[in-house]
Amino acid sequence: MTGRKSVLNTTVNCLLSLGHRVVIAHFDAGVSGTEPVMSDAGDQVRYYRIHGPRPWELMTQLGLGFLLGTKPLNECLYSGSRARIALQSIARSEKIDVVITDMVRTAAYGELLNLPWISDLDDLLSLRYSLIAKERKNLDGLLGYHKAPALRALNRLARPVIKSVLRKESAIIARREKDIAQRADLTLTVSSAEAEILSFRSSRLISTTPILVRGPSQISPLAERPHELVFLGGLSYQPNRDAVYKFDTETLPQLSSYAAGGLSLHVIGGGENGVSYKFSPSIRFVGYVEDLDSELQKYKAMLLPELVQGGIKTKAIHAALNGVIILAHDSAIAGMRLQPNVDVLTWRSSAELAALLGLVRDDDSSLGRIAVNARQWAIANFGEQRAEAQWREYLSLVTAGPEMASSKLSRASEGETNSQGRLSLSGLSSARIGP
Repeated sequence: MTGRKSVLNTTVNCLLSLGHRVVIAHFDAGVSGTEPVMSDAGDQVRYYRIHGPRPWELMTQLGLGFLLGTKPLNECLYSGSRARIALQSIARSEKIDVVITDMVRTAAYGELLNLPWISDLDDLLSLRYSLIAKERKNLDGLLGYHKAPALRALNRLARPVIKSVLRKESAIIARREKDIAQRADLTLTVSSAEAEILSFRSSRLISTTPILVRGPSQISPLAERPHELVFLGGLSYQPNRDAVYKFDTETLPQLSSYAAGGLSLHVIGGGENGVSYKFSPSIRFVGYVEDLDSELQKYKAMLLPELVQGGIKTKAIHAALNGVIILAHDSAIAGMRLQPNVDVLTWRSSAELAALLGLVRDDDSSLGRIAVNARQWAIANFGEQRAEAQWREYLSLVTAGPEMASSKLSRASEGETNSQGRLSLSGLSSARIGP
């Protein structure tokens, strides 16, 4: 369960709870789905598989779109005539009322369908790509979950010029994000801080995408937990494995010099078998777990190392709901509205992290208050009532008509709260309003 999948689940579950039918069109290499596939929810959720661009379409778009600076790679990989025809057919046959697009890569289809359109951009990829242009070694993870042979070939070809590719992609996406915000009926980002940035750039109100994370009803006391430190995240995702490797090779040796030696970092999440990195015995792989809440309550603290900025780190939400103290590098919680020394303990250097670990090892009396504050933050921002209320309001806005929606958006901007969350669907989603 990745952060993005948590958002997809939130969207579907909230729309169902509000009494709507949901039709999900997703990109898949299998046979195009002219017939819908039913879900466990019966007729209330339907899935259609759609194709991405043909090889010649992809090469044309890369040449005329990306190289000429008019279309980002993210869109080139998902824009094709087969998907366009299929989506138009689905919209007609299913009598769709609202379309929700997933990130920049599917936004063009939202405008194409001429329906009330909600664009969920997730993170501002223009900011993310500009931040990591100096550090990335390849395109792994930057273009979604695309597994096509063309992408693997592009990845190999782009390595020598990866910085230039990322800078170009960032510049194109920045223009595209502004364009989408000005064209969509409603635009969402995960982070409220990024919503403010895009709102300034586009002169449009940008809202935040809901995310729902359910936590346990009971929490075990910190003093009774047998393990000190945990990291949550699958190592098949490069930013996660890079973060753990950096902690192992750079931070851990430094911690020993600050009297914080003998530390083990337990890693919850799959994918360690396919990682080529060599980790020390101090990194212990728990692997995938079925009951995350029960597993997290074995730990006193969660490490959030220096990570790629942008978005909501669901790691922090799960930790907060389970009473795990969050030890976060200050870059890891940017835009999440967590208050240092109130909801979370933050650090920038190994010396500062060592001092925080000392508090954890000593069961410092201040930790209980911080754990309670973090849990209250998570419940208030990522609870079920909050997510459903946000979705109810968003659907009302885009179906109210241009004049009414404009009035509501203006009023909302005057009293906009710092809501957290996220929305989207795998590929493209549509909601049919009404039970």
